[in-house]
Amino acid sequence: MKRKRLCTVLACCIALGIGTGNHLAAKTYKTYTIDTKPLEDFPDLMRRYEQIYQEGREDQSRQEFEEALRILETVLKKNPKWLDGYWQIGSITFQLGSTYTDEKDHPIARKIFVKGEKATRKCLKIDKNHPLCKLMLGSALGKIGTIDGVFASLSNAKEIESLWVDVSESRYNFNFSKNVSMQGSVRYALGMFYRLIPDFFLIDWLFDVRGDIDKSIQYHRESIAIDGKNACATLMLAASLLCKSKGEKGEPSTKEGLTLLAETKSAKTKNLTIQVCVRDAQKLMDNPSNGCGYTTAKQQETDEESFKKQQKKNKAKKEPLQAH
Repeated sequence: MKRKRLCTVLACCIALGIGTGNHLAAKTYKTYTIDTKPLEDFPDLMRRYEQIYQEGREDQSRQEFEEALRILETVLKKNPKWLDGYWQIGSITFQLGSTYTDEKDHPIARKIFVKGEKATRKCLKIDKNHPLCKLMLGSALGKIGTIDGVFASLSNAKEIESLWVDVSESRYNFNFSKNVSMQGSVRYALGMFYRLIPDFFLIDWLFDVRGDIDKSIQYHRESIAIDGKNACATLMLAASLLCKSKGEKGEPSTKEGLTLLAETKSAKTKNLTIQVCVRDAQKLMDNPSNGCGYTTAKQQETDEESFKKQQKKNKAKKEPLQAH
């Protein structure tokens, strides 16, 4: 099997997806190479897998994602140490779960992301430094967090940050497709992380993480410098720019953000994940003050009072268990 055919799995998945970013685009990384031998041992499954992820294709259906998952699970039963199988499960579950954006479907999406979390944790038990498994574990935890609510999920925030920072500092890169790489994708993810975590002293004190909107914008610009633009990359950069200006009219960040949203809204794609970003561009155009808490899952709370209320809820849940 040609390696670049297999690479399209995460290209479809991440779709995730400049000033200081140019040096990153030129930086020399070691190229990560996929081990395809375990899949090649199943010629019929490999053939079908290639059909689903043939080079250049981006219109996979949910049913095809589910079929691809079953193929990988079959191969992993015979080859439980196949690391590339685990992160690819993480990548497919990320994409499949990301297509369920209606809140009534969140329980379905959450189960899918949990499957990705379990697979990538198995990978890291075998190799604790595997960069692609770190990327996809952080992505699964992040998606679960946006469904449960960022404030309700802060206990996972430090782990997510550490996973993604490690990947960004890795000597490796991997080109999932022509315009999607591991290093570009992890910067996209960190850009969202530093926007969605508010810049509160109390969060820093309790959870050892803190938002930084300037860092968020920088990471998104670096991601685009490395991988180029797509609808999700421009949407998330726009969200961070609007967050910085609070959507106030006349602010340079607001103007740039709205320009990017107009560009995103007009994008054409058959990719189910990127279609969500194209659709959501209008949401932010209509409500530019929602930039800080925007996610494709739901609008997140960002004010300190809501954070304090969530901490009281968390405490109330723990106390009965402690009493018992």
